Amino acid sequence: MPHESSVPGSCYFYYPRLVCVVGVRDEAKHTTNFTPVAWTTPLSSDPPLFGICLSPSTYSHQLVLKTGEFTVNFLSHEHAALAEALGKLSGRDTDKVRALKLELEPGQTLSTPSLAVAYACAECVLLERHHVGDQTLLVGEVQRIHTSPGTFDADGVLRLEQLNPLLYLGSNRYATTDAASLHRPGSGAKPR
Repeated sequence: MPHESSVPGSCYFYYPRLVCVVGVRDEAKHTTNFTPVAWTTPLSSDPPLFGICLSPSTYSHQLVLKTGEFTVNFLSHEHAALAEALGKLSGRDTDKVRALKLELEPGQTLSTPSLAVAYACAECVLLERHHVGDQTLLVGEVQRIHTSPGTFDADGVLRLEQLNPLLYLGSNRYATTDAASLHRPGSGAKPR
């Protein structure tokens, strides 16, 4: 099949991506700001490092630099409306915790809480920051992770029969996957 050529930015070729909701304390307002972020990645296993990309113009970016810590919360597809609402509201103007009646879990190693509805959460201390184009890559060292019971198997792999992770397609559209789409080793053709 022939490919079409287009300029960068004309399609979301890098999606779908797992959505993370980044939480960061807003000490001045005595609350926590949460924002959905699709541009995230694990960076290292030893030490455990996780990166999030935020625009320097965002309120969350400013808060991470002030507090030096953040949480990364993973939601199931059933919480797509919550992720969308968190992205539409600005923490500069709105206490998202109060407005959306969010239930929080206190951090074990940080002052920043996590979302109670998250199936997994990582507590991260800001280690480094790198300006990359119009984004800042904020590198967090994972201090603790919290997971819902039964969500991961003995190998630490997400159990798709238990929940459908929230994926971002771009342009405010969300999707998911399920256990029927899972490719298990030895069950078919190998990638080349």
